[in-house]
Amino acid sequence: DAFVLGDGEVVVPELIRVYKLWREAKGKKEELLEALSGIPGVYVPSFFQIRWEGHEVKEIRPLKKGYAQVERRILKDLDSFPFPSKPIVPLSKVVHERLSIEIARGCIRGCRFCQAGFIYRPFRERDPEQLLEIIDEALKNSGYDEISLLALSVGDCSFLESFLLCLFRRYGASKIALSLPSLRVGTISQEILKTLAQVKRTGITLAPETSSERLQKVINKVISEEEIFLTVQRAFENLWRHVKLYFMIGLPSESEEDVRGIANLAKRLSRFGGQINVSVSAFVPKAHTPFQWERMLGIEEIEERYSLLRNLLRGKGIRFKWHNPKMSFLEGVFSRGDRRLGKVLLEAFKLGCRLDGWTEHLRWEKWQEAFFKVGLDPESYLRERKEEEILPWDHLQSGVKKQYLLRERRNSQQGRLTSPCEPNCKRCGCCSEDISVKIAPSFRLSDYAPPKGFLLSRGMGGMVLRVRFYKLGIMRFLGHLEMVGLILKALRRTGLPLKFSQGLSPHPKVSFGQALPVGIESLCEYFDVELSESCLPQEFKAKINLSLPEGLKVIEVKEKRKDWRPLHQLFAEDVYLVSIPEEIAEGFNTFSVKKEGVEIRPFKKEDLPPIEEVMDHVEENFLKRGRTYLYKLERGLKIREVLREFYADSQVPFLRILKIKSLPPF
Repeated sequence: DAFVLGDGEVVVPELIRVYKLWREAKGKKEELLEALSGIPGVYVPSFFQIRWEGHEVKEIRPLKKGYAQVERRILKDLDSFPFPSKPIVPLSKVVHERLSIEIARGCIRGCRFCQAGFIYRPFRERDPEQLLEIIDEALKNSGYDEISLLALSVGDCSFLESFLLCLFRRYGASKIALSLPSLRVGTISQEILKTLAQVKRTGITLAPETSSERLQKVINKVISEEEIFLTVQRAFENLWRHVKLYFMIGLPSESEEDVRGIANLAKRLSRFGGQINVSVSAFVPKAHTPFQWERMLGIEEIEERYSLLRNLLRGKGIRFKWHNPKMSFLEGVFSRGDRRLGKVLLEAFKLGCRLDGWTEHLRWEKWQEAFFKVGLDPESYLRERKEEEILPWDHLQSGVKKQYLLRERRNSQQGRLTSPCEPNCKRCGCCSEDISVKIAPSFRLSDYAPPKGFLLSRGMGGMVLRVRFYKLGIMRFLGHLEMVGLILKALRRTGLPLKFSQGLSPHPKVSFGQALPVGIESLCEYFDVELSESCLPQEFKAKINLSLPEGLKVIEVKEKRKDWRPLHQLFAEDVYLVSIPEEIAEGFNTFSVKKEGVEIRPFKKEDLPPIEEVMDHVEENFLKRGRTYLYKLERGLKIREVLREFYADSQVPFLRILKIKSLPPF
């Protein structure tokens, strides 16, 4: 129905106001679209009519007066919208489990293949002083153990080196790792690598794109071999075990010699002794870039070049990964597509296509069928465009003038470089009197003290606490590793001084008891935690309970004595409360089956600890569901396997299970 072009921070509040007024007036959908189109930066496709002849757009006709083009909204000052300091922390494990914070937006470089580098212009840095305050709060609120600084070209940030050192001084003792996204070779100093290596080596990714000096000029990204070799050498000297390199094949005017150069460079870099991971994908021309007119390779051509690299990159110390050619083909179609492809998307969905960005879920035959049913030739979207041709996105203005993109295309064809952006430049048309490149105030590296109330690992003393907690309700669906991660984050949020292991990847010294199967609740789960300073058990209990979600709660804390056994050796018996629905229990005598190591008796309320919320939970979710029994199991027996001796496999999932004791108690 509508799209926001540009920086959402400035548009979304206006969009919400318009929507609320429309709701209050009980307006029609057409009235809402009309109102939304009045917000600068909001694109309503239905107000434009497109006419095609064959594969080409012949006319883009606006249907609303004064709405011939939609211009991208640009946030002048990022600091006027501070980055969120209360990130939502998922209960389950996610891919990027860290505090990711944007330190700059846009890019000064002008790599001709990079859509983000053009549509996020101009380059704007956030104030590092404000960033420090946000990071302090976000770490306290989240419990993350890694900070990732985000920007399109993070190495170009004016304050990066001193800012990283400042972060290490503040959080290094807390073993909070620092990481950066893909780095531009030539922007990474020895000091940056040393700082990143202090806590945990989270990985280094470099993106040369090509090894050919000629192609570097074509794409406007020149990186000397000397800089690449120096960066990789420094990484291995600082004990990184592997370095990842990104390359593209199929760039305009690429030759076989250029492709062979990728393998040649990787082989020479592998002589430093570390692992070189080479990742290659096909070049996909993107809208709003100087390469938006270029042809893209077909599937067979991509596979031929991958095959060449596979043969050349065999050997010790090099790992080669490539992007699925069929996936690249679809990306190429949609990256320069038009509204007719909406029907293809819908048809593919109806045919069952889902999660196609993952190779194992890509259903290529279904996509071919979808294109055929709609009557579109996908190959036509990969063709070279004529410069005078109307492009499907010509009515959408990124801020960069089309004449500038054409000039950059000709510079590419002539192997001519374009210098990086400068403040008040105006070459591309994106900057104005009001909006331009913004460099942050100078950041002086002082001896920053750790923020007040932040956890530290100090000294060699301390204590070990043994902690009992319950796991009830929806928390029963958390797996063991997810629960461990959740509790570790909660421990960090307490601000208590945790002790950490030694080595290249330090972890809090926390050990857990035997894993509880998913779907089973418990009143007697345990972990041991080592602190570097003394803490009263009651203080620990109060602090961590403030950081735990509903369904997890610490109910007992004791200082561990030296003669206590480890948790995995501690318990000889487990006692379970099992609730059996009446329709399953009807006509079945629970005591008619005997099993060695198992005792069964009816449940009594006195079997529960006198904790009000526990008793209420059991009353509502166990006693009211059906008949309740206690099962006492000797060590090594598993409750669900025992229940299968009494009930059918199909019935066991309907039995609700609560572990109420582990004997002997600690």
